[in-house]
Amino acid sequence: MNLEFKKSIAWMRENLFSSIPSSILTVATSFFVLGFFRGLFGFAMASDKDWLSVLNNMQLYMVQAYPEEDFIRVWISVGLALVFAGMSIGLWKSTEESSLSEVFSKFLRVSLAFLFFTVVAPTFSSVTDNDGIIQTEESFPMETRLQLLIPSAILVVVFFVLKNLKLNYKFNKSDLLCFYLAIPIVLMWIIKLPTIQLDSSNQRIFPDPLMPIADTTKTPWTIIFGLFLAFYFIGSRFKDSKNIKRTMSISWVLLPLFIFSWIFKKPEIDLPTILGQDIPIFIGIFLIGALTITFINNPVVEKYFSIYLGVLIAITGIALFISIPILLKSALLLLVLFTIVIPAVSSSTKGKRNLIIVWGVSLFTLSVLIRGGSSDTQIIVQQQSIFGGFSLTWLLAIFGTYVSFPLGVLLALGRNSKLPIVRLVCTGIIELTRSVPYITWLFFASVTMAVFLPEGVNFELVVRVLMVTAFFSGAYFAENIRGGLQSIPKGQYEAADAIGMSPFQKTSLIVMPQALRAIIPTLVSSAITAFKDSSLVTIIGLIDFLTIGKVIIGTQSIPVNFVGHDRENLLFIAFFYWIFTFTLSRRSMKVEKRLGLGER
Repeated sequence: MNLEFKKSIAWMRENLFSSIPSSILTVATSFFVLGFFRGLFGFAMASDKDWLSVLNNMQLYMVQAYPEEDFIRVWISVGLALVFAGMSIGLWKSTEESSLSEVFSKFLRVSLAFLFFTVVAPTFSSVTDNDGIIQTEESFPMETRLQLLIPSAILVVVFFVLKNLKLNYKFNKSDLLCFYLAIPIVLMWIIKLPTIQLDSSNQRIFPDPLMPIADTTKTPWTIIFGLFLAFYFIGSRFKDSKNIKRTMSISWVLLPLFIFSWIFKKPEIDLPTILGQDIPIFIGIFLIGALTITFINNPVVEKYFSIYLGVLIAITGIALFISIPILLKSALLLLVLFTIVIPAVSSSTKGKRNLIIVWGVSLFTLSVLIRGGSSDTQIIVQQQSIFGGFSLTWLLAIFGTYVSFPLGVLLALGRNSKLPIVRLVCTGIIELTRSVPYITWLFFASVTMAVFLPEGVNFELVVRVLMVTAFFSGAYFAENIRGGLQSIPKGQYEAADAIGMSPFQKTSLIVMPQALRAIIPTLVSSAITAFKDSSLVTIIGLIDFLTIGKVIIGTQSIPVNFVGHDRENLLFIAFFYWIFTFTLSRRSMKVEKRLGLGER
């Protein structure tokens, strides 16, 4: 213990008080941080702040106007995401371990932080009365402070003693993550929260009574966490299976699309349309692709490949601007992409067979997603879209990453292409998209895009916003990826050519992995930006997470008056955004460390 104390003093002397300027900067920064905390705590504890405006509207924040009778679809969506997360954590289970002493050390730091903030918290805070006069009131009395100080001090002592017992029992870090996630689930069954209660005349009863969390909230979360644990152990059991890992990686790409097009949306299925339109399109396009895969390397057919590909691209381009089923347009585009890579993959009988299977699964998946996404929803809401609140924010963020990233890869490769027409088109798309602000593109999606759509084709506003978001984020991804491509030494290309790799193999196996590895920080920054920029959709009338806190809750008066309490909601929204962006940033740093980025 004495040795650790000396190490702490040495670290502080070296990093915080190594010189007079460093000491002044440390003291000034500490004073500023302490003052900021005291002001924030005083703001939160003031009697004129009603934090139940946040707690009482959590359902509104998450799903906005989604009807309660269909909430089972919301829980299924969340459950699927956490089940996949549990499976993935188990499959890629960490080999790192933490001792019991390290676990107690983490709890000690949390207890010390809580104790410190309880000690330095201000006793008085400023409030504004109905006449606008600022007054001072006692918001954190000594009695309340002692009620928090005593248990927190006991916890500090307990965890300090346990930490210094040097207990070397090892825990796997993935198992510890499951333990940490179990803590809030357990607390949901123990803690009580203030709840708004109304009397017979529909007036709010003060003070707000403490009530247990509703069973409609804690029971689903408990079931979902149980499934998370179950699939975590299943994933741990099959962590050596490369096929399952590969399947899980692909499933993560498809999961958000499946959730938003089938589960959350509850599409209205027209069986005659499926039998008379979707199935014939699927069979026809599948046969064309299977025949292409089978005969593409035939000497007689091979010399006409460029002509076939050119005709196919022309047909696909024309199909995008005529009135035909959207499934046929999407299937033709998928056929073009497959046709480009077929010569590099279908060089053997086994390769052809595997590619036909991949082609069939890809086309079937596309058909299912297109049918779910293009069908009318059976969810009835007052607004024009079923997506609102955090569900809309998350939808835009996912499409800002999942859809725009592969688009950015294609644009970056196209801009570096040796074919002038491809390079010109990709460069034009990138420069045109990046030269116009995102807000302008949102207005384009809201007002102008319908003019450019073919006759008879009409997308709802959310879909149009997703389209412009994909292109906008994709253009920025493309420039980031192009920078990564330029960092690849010329010798890598020459080495790939020397061993006889095709252009597709050289790009997918040699060049692109190195380029993406080099720009991970930039890609994560773009993903974070896409998540935050989703709040701009409020300008065109969509109700996202920020709009609810800034506009809707601040104007509520029935049955509970929350008028004028938008500051509490804005602070919660800022904290909510920070949690997600900070978590994504930290995970990125761990990936960089694992890959050795920045090390010399």
